[in-house]
Amino acid sequence: MEKRKEFLVCIDSDGCVMDTMDLKHDKCLAPCMLMVWDLGKYKIELTARWREINLYSLDRGTNRFRGLAKMLKEVNENYKRVEGLAGYVRWVSTAEELSDESLKEAYEETGNECMRKALAWSELVNGSMSFMHGGEVQAFEGVHEVLGEIAKMADIAVVSAGGSAEVQKDWEENGLDSYVEEFLTQEGGEKDVLVEKLLECGYDKDHVLMIGDAPSDLEAAGRNGILFYPILVRYEEESWRKFLQGAWEKFIALNYRGTFQRQVNQEFLNNF
Repeated sequence: MEKRKEFLVCIDSDGCVMDTMDLKHDKCLAPCMLMVWDLGKYKIELTARWREINLYSLDRGTNRFRGLAKMLKEVNENYKRVEGLAGYVRWVSTAEELSDESLKEAYEETGNECMRKALAWSELVNGSMSFMHGGEVQAFEGVHEVLGEIAKMADIAVVSAGGSAEVQKDWEENGLDSYVEEFLTQEGGEKDVLVEKLLECGYDKDHVLMIGDAPSDLEAAGRNGILFYPILVRYEEESWRKFLQGAWEKFIALNYRGTFQRQVNQEFLNNF
């Protein structure tokens, strides 16, 4: 990543730019968990609970392995024993990087059964996502226009908890990749770490904005002292329209921090 302009906008992908959250969780992440842990008889209850945690709670947008750990704890407590769960949860809590490669290394060191299944689950998820039909993953209406305006004044970096291949594929298929200077994904670490890396390019923190739909996006912005704009769950297209109706001008004019930032943060949290 090279700093080309004075401003930088970091943008999340799934559920923020791409209308993919329901699609990927319903077709890939939840069904693959049911398959790997043989939980088909609890499909209705566990699918509903998966959606509640990963789509409509403050855990929305969390790393896939962290979301899985939370679900497996509930499975272990209420449905059936999950062998090796404690070791897997320990890895999720302590690993510097939550990715397939990191999990593979941990499994090879420990032989933990839950880690083995979690890795198989993640690989199955990746495979199922790769088989989504072209055109099935679409950007929210209005995103093209907004990115076009942003690109006139700011560098754009995608900061996502998703895998690199799937994120870049989604942006390319929607014709949005040409706006992006850099894709930073789960392979590089947590979102706050990715934003920290971008700041090393020399941007002033009042010149950097994070756009996202999940608490992890707000947290990444807060930990790095940059600004945040929310894409509200169930109001995504309206959120993108409103961005150009005031937020963008305030950001470019350096009038975003303070009252306006507190206002949009509260609106974001109230929406969950």
